[in-house]
Formats: sequence, C-alpha cells, structure tokens
Amino acid sequence: MGIRIKGARILVAGGGSLVGSHLTAALLERDVGEVVIFDPIAFDAEDALGDLKSDERVTMVRGDLMKPHQIIEQMSGIDGAVNLAAYMTLGVSQNPVDGIDLNVRGHTHFLEAARIQSVQKVIFASSNAVYGYGIGGGIAEDTPHHNAGIPAAAAAYGATKILGEQLCRMYFATHGLDYVVLRFSTVYGENQHYRAANALYIIETYDRLKAGLPPQLFGDGSESKDFVYAGDVARAICMALESDATDLALNTSGGVGISTKDLVALVTKIAGSNLEPEFIADDGRVRLPTGTGLHFINDKADEVLGWRPEMDLEEGIRRLLTDHDDRKACTARP
Repeated sequence: MGIRIKGARILVAGGGSLVGSHLTAALLERDVGEVVIFDPIAFDAEDALGDLKSDERVTMVRGDLMKPHQIIEQMSGIDGAVNLAAYMTLGVSQNPVDGIDLNVRGHTHFLEAARIQSVQKVIFASSNAVYGYGIGGGIAEDTPHHNAGIPAAAAAYGATKILGEQLCRMYFATHGLDYVVLRFSTVYGENQHYRAANALYIIETYDRLKAGLPPQLFGDGSESKDFVYAGDVARAICMALESDATDLALNTSGGVGISTKDLVALVTKIAGSNLEPEFIADDGRVRLPTGTGLHFINDKADEVLGWRPEMDLEEGIRRLLTDHDDRKACTARP
C-alpha cells in the first residue's frame, strides 16, 4: 500500500541525522502535513536540521526507541514511518552493548509501535553491510552474505541490519504491516556526520590536504566504494512511501564503484592541491575493506520505484566539502 505524502503525517526516527535532514527537506517539498522528528539528540545548532526546524510542519520530539512508551505515543495518528535510527560500524565498535540494543531491540519497538497504532507503511534504512565485506564486482539484492575476514565491528553491524530486515518481514507476515527495506550504499552529502567510516574518509582526506599534509591510502588504493548522495536517498524514501510496493528490499546506491585511489584524486582536485598520496599499512582504525570494482546494482529500485540516483559524484562531493568548510567557519567565529 502506498501513502500520499501530501497532507500526510510522517514520523522519522533518527531524523536529526544526515539522511534525516535531506528527507525532511524532501517531505516538505512534497507538501507533507507534518514531519515528526523522533530522535534522542538535543536539537540545537549542532544538529543536521538547521533552519528546517523552524518550519511549522516540523515537530521535534526528543525521544528514545529504547523506551517503548515514547515511540508508541508518538506513532498515534501517523500515516507512514521511517526508521533511520541506528548505531553504525564505528558506533558499534565503540559501544557494542548500546549499538546492538538500539539496532535490534529499538527497531522492534519501532515496528511494534507502528503495529499498535495502525501505521499504514514503514521504511527501514538497511545497509549494503548485509552482503558482508571483501567482495567486489556488481552486487544485486540476491547476492549471498560473504563473511570471510570481516572486521568484528562491521560483522556485528551487518548482522543487526540483517535482523532488522527479517523483523520487517515478520511483522508483514504476521500483522500485515507494509514495509520497504532500502539498502543504502555509502551515503554522503551536506550535513555529513562523523559516524560513517567510508564517507568520513572524504572529509579526513580533504582536511589533510587543507592542512598541507598528503592524503593517506591503505594498500594499493584499489579498494572500491559505492557512494550515494543523501538527497537521492531521501527521494528514494519518498518514492517507497508512495509506492504500492511492499515486502521487499532494494539497493539504494550510486550504482558505480570508485577506487579509493581515484576518490583521493578527486578530492585532491576539488581541494586545488597537487600533493601525492602516501600509501600506508593497516593501522588498526575501523575500516570497511572491499574488493575491486565493487558497486551495488540498483536496477530493481528503478523497476519497482522508478528511482535512479541523479547526483554526479564530483558535484556531490563539492557540495559536501563546501558545506564542511562553511560549518568549520561558523564554529571558528567567536
């Protein structure tokens, strides 16, 4: 069942995030009736929402998915709900107890609240982590999980997303709760947070260049990443809400791989630098190793939703880094 966003009430758990800010903007552009941002963060100048908070259609609720009564109360009268709330790989590595708890039990509370309050449709933000790591080439939705050599934190995070998807399936089979799972590749864009290892690499590379330091590359730089712009992800969520599609998972990706060597070259170009990268050995930091030519095939999203990514990677990274500079300038002001 699809939901007409115009005039609807949409709840976004974890809405104070990178994707949450772009999704809120996209919902407002589609004339949503109300967006309820449900997030445990303190809504202030440091969150990703900025001026969006001043729109009269945006309701800010400081709430926690680990407290079922809070999310049940806020789901009352909601037409569609989106769960973006999660600890990512870095967070799981630093705090596995809370990370796994939120990603699994918190998501169960989200689904149970949607069931109790008869929400029409939910969208779950999953991840390409469900396929494992160290893989290369084109990855479609039916690609099996590859678990050999996965870093422990990445394996734990991926497992929580696999469980989250299966919980959606259970609630559909048992209670008829319509859902779509969107498996994001590496999301980047304005309002970038510092919790995503792959997207953070763009900012870390840029900051080193601006400081006059050479960028760093692990191994030979052949590892490949698939980046998708946050605005494209937000559009996919809106299309999934409005689509009659249900009970399925879709890759939501850039669909094109880029090696870390080429990524560094692109960031170096944007930074206006001519510094050559230094190749370093694994230094123990949390990384998500991948194979050569990795990309996530998004043909199914096109077939089912009519969605394709639109943002050119170079233009998207320029927007990210311009926003990064602007934020640093604001922070530096007395």
